Amino acid sequence: MKSLINIKYILITAVAVFLSFIFHELAHYITGETLGYSMKMTLNSVSLVEGEYLPKWHSYLVSSAGPLFTIASAFAFFYILRKTGNMYWYPFLFFAFCFRLMAMIVSVFNPNDEARISYWLGLGYWILPLMVCFTLLILLIKASKEQGYSLKFNLINYLLATIFTSAIIATDQYLLK
Repeated sequence: MKSLINIKYILITAVAVFLSFIFHELAHYITGETLGYSMKMTLNSVSLVEGEYLPKWHSYLVSSAGPLFTIASAFAFFYILRKTGNMYWYPFLFFAFCFRLMAMIVSVFNPNDEARISYWLGLGYWILPLMVCFTLLILLIKASKEQGYSLKFNLINYLLATIFTSAIIATDQYLLK
């Protein structure tokens, strides 16, 4: 299959990155609110308005909600892409992998969702993040092979995902706080 990066594809990638951030954080937010906590949300974080999670396992649920949504959406987009063959669904699958890979890398400095959950489960900081990234990478490789996407196409996707992620994080840190 011919994979063409055009303005439509770039805009869809921007939308995929933005919506992935929003819905990932919204999953954290909704879980916290459902458990009875007042939550606050930005483009790249969710936290309690005040206090702490009691009982402690509530924090595990809230931390798990974002990655579970991201993983579920990756599987959904994998099957949509497989069924339709429409390359415009690919950024949604591709970014799910990038999102969790970037979170794993950031965990070197500040344990992110999967790293915290992995630690709480007694697996150390790296087992769960590696399992999630490996699973999403398998989906990505399988989709790329089935759809005939080249390494060059995937590298361009990575570059686009990095640019749009940087824009969202910068916006969150410098314009919205």
